[in-house]
Amino acid sequence: MKKSIYILLFLLPLGVVAQQESYYSLYKFHMNIINPAYAGAEAGNMFAFTSRRQWSALEDAPKTFAFSYSSARKNKVGLGVSIVSDKVFIEQQTFAYIDFSYRLEMGSETQLFLGLKGGGNFYSADPSSLTSYFDGVDNAKVNLSSFNPNIGAGAYLQGSAFWASFSIPRLFNVERNDDLAVTAKDRVHSYLAGGASFAVSNFMLKPSLMMRKVKGLPLTSELTAMIGWQNRIDIGVSFRSNSSMALMAFINVGMFDIGYAYEMPSDQQLSGMSLKTHELVFRIRLEGKQDTKEGPVIPKEN
Repeated sequence: MKKSIYILLFLLPLGVVAQQESYYSLYKFHMNIINPAYAGAEAGNMFAFTSRRQWSALEDAPKTFAFSYSSARKNKVGLGVSIVSDKVFIEQQTFAYIDFSYRLEMGSETQLFLGLKGGGNFYSADPSSLTSYFDGVDNAKVNLSSFNPNIGAGAYLQGSAFWASFSIPRLFNVERNDDLAVTAKDRVHSYLAGGASFAVSNFMLKPSLMMRKVKGLPLTSELTAMIGWQNRIDIGVSFRSNSSMALMAFINVGMFDIGYAYEMPSDQQLSGMSLKTHELVFRIRLEGKQDTKEGPVIPKEN
């Protein structure tokens, strides 16, 4: 039964999507993972952690852990570090990058951030746990590993009631040898996103749209709608094209932020399976704070 489920997942579109870079339902709260321009844009110093368990009921299903640190420095410069670890079945990939951003003042309440990433991807696979169907030494059970350097770029525009982002986290396709296949995860990913905030009585409506394009795969879009109350609590829902929907909540307690997303497939062929996804975000903000009504507050330069 378990083998049948895995085969079905890889045959259906959701299985194809899983071979791309990891999705994040709460991407807006961990933006510099995909856009280096976001480094230093929201707080003087910020630590962010994301844990994502996709199809949590299945053994060896995808697991993602992301960490980032960003800091607003003098002379309109932002610096940061972003690390993403993906594990799927016998494969492990770790993306480690240093982020750099520079802020341009576009007006009294609008800033444009330009950013660069530099780092690479550590890939490893351990096939020793796979079952062999013949006696003797299986030459296919050889540990595989590689490191692929890369760079990325991005731009982030922040206004008093809107934001826009464009980024390519890795500008070059990964090249692998004959032993390692190139998958969609290794190809160039382009991200275009934007959102706005509207005051309605004591609440803030916050719609946003994220689009992602990978060569050889259809354009993926994600529409999110959240409602905020007193700059403390945000709740909402998101819909990802031909894939899934998610319920989300985000809470601010002083210098701490906690977010949670519960994701389920929207495809009718998969709705009867236990393919639920859990995503948790935890952030610590120092020397600066987020104003969810007006957008990120940029720390003053010394």
